[in-house]
Amino acid sequence: MEQIFARNPEERQALSDKCVAIVGCGSVGGSSADIAARTGVGKLILIDPDCFAPENIGRHVLTAASLGKSKVHELARYLSQINNGLEVLPLQQKFIGRLPERPDLIISAVDSFACESLVNGYSLAAEVPTIYVGVWGAARIAEIYYVVPGRTGCYQCFASFRRAQLEMPTDKRKYTDPDFDETKVPGQAGLWANILIANSLAFQVALGLFGLRPELINYENNLWLMNISDFDSPLQPLAVTFGKLNQKGCPICNPSKLEELTIYGRRHTG
Repeated sequence: MEQIFARNPEERQALSDKCVAIVGCGSVGGSSADIAARTGVGKLILIDPDCFAPENIGRHVLTAASLGKSKVHELARYLSQINNGLEVLPLQQKFIGRLPERPDLIISAVDSFACESLVNGYSLAAEVPTIYVGVWGAARIAEIYYVVPGRTGCYQCFASFRRAQLEMPTDKRKYTDPDFDETKVPGQAGLWANILIANSLAFQVALGLFGLRPELINYENNLWLMNISDFDSPLQPLAVTFGKLNQKGCPICNPSKLEELTIYGRRHTG
C-alpha cells in the first residue's frame, strides 16, 4: 500500500481516515472520485441513479465495458483496481437529502437545481463543508464554489438567481414521469480535457478544506472561476479569478431572514 502512495505520502497520511461523499458520478463526479482515490482518501460514498451510456464514454473514467451498468457500482469496481484498500459505498439512487453516515466533505457534481438544494440543506444541517463543481457552456469556464457552514454564504445565497434566469427546455416527460426533474440542466458538449482541468482545480480546494493547503481557503472569496478555453471571456485565460458574494445570509442558512421576506412579501402583494 505504501508503494501506491510513494509520491504523495503526506496527503495519504492526512486523508486515509477521511470520508468524501460524491453526489453525481458523471464526468465531473467520476473524475473527482478518481483523483480522490489516487490521492489517498480512505472512504468514498458514491451517489447516482443512472447507468453508463454510450455518450458517457468520451468523457468519463469508465470504458465501454461498463455500458448499461450502474455508474456507481462500475466506478466502485474501477476504483478498487487503483487502491484495493479504499472503502467505497455505491448508492444507485437519487440523493434524497440524507446520507448513511456523516462525511468529512461533500463534492456536488450534479446537473439539477433541485438536487443542489438538497445537498445544500444537508450540508448546513450536518455542518459538512461542500464543494460545488460545474462548468459553463461547452466546459470552457470552470466554476468551483465552496461552502463552510457558519463561515461562508451557502449555495442558495450564491446560485438562487439561476432558477429565474436560466431558460429550461420543455420536456413532455414531466407530464408522464412522476420522478422527472424539471430543474435538470440538459447535457452539453465539452472536452474531457476541460473537465479534468476543472476537477483538478476543485481538488485543490478539497485539500485546502482538509487543512493540507490552508492558504487556498478564504471565507470571503469562496468562488473560483477559471477560464479554460473561452478566449472571448473577460476572465484571464488559464488563470483563477476569485469571486466574492456581495451579501451572505439567505433564508436557507439564516432563518432570521424569513421574517424579512414575509414582511417584504406582504408589502408587495397588498
